[in-house]
Amino acid sequence: MGKIVKQLGTIEKHLHKKEIVELAKENAQAVIDNGKYDLLKVYVELKRYETYLKELIQCLKSSALNKATKTGQKSFDYNEARVNISTRTKWNFSVDHKWIELDNQIKQLIQEKKDREKYLKENNKVRTIIDKETGLILEGFVLPKEIEYGITIKL
Repeated sequence: MGKIVKQLGTIEKHLHKKEIVELAKENAQAVIDNGKYDLLKVYVELKRYETYLKELIQCLKSSALNKATKTGQKSFDYNEARVNISTRTKWNFSVDHKWIELDNQIKQLIQEKKDREKYLKENNKVRTIIDKETGLILEGFVLPKEIEYGITIKL
């Protein structure tokens, strides 16, 4: 695993995001082509790293923001990366009665859509329908579906 996962600080700092993604793809392909690794085991271990790094980043974010804001600049270069300090306004529209009414309608429509999807899945059969005027046999529909396979790792 030590050859797959770069140690903290060993990814070359001059690489941009696209180049880092390419490096990861090359490393992954080398591991796949090597044939010496249990790829499921590698995948599970990488999911552990992913969970660890996401939480680590979240925990450090506030302190890093504090340090960045002390520069007094909204955008600057640091450690061969571009740092941007952003602001975001979160509006609370719930004081407006018309907005509340529209929001409730949207929620109702979303629920109706889910209910309709459930109904269509449960009744997904070819139905033979005969047109009473012409006597023609019309076929109903069968919902098209795609089956996608994925993998979920619970740690």
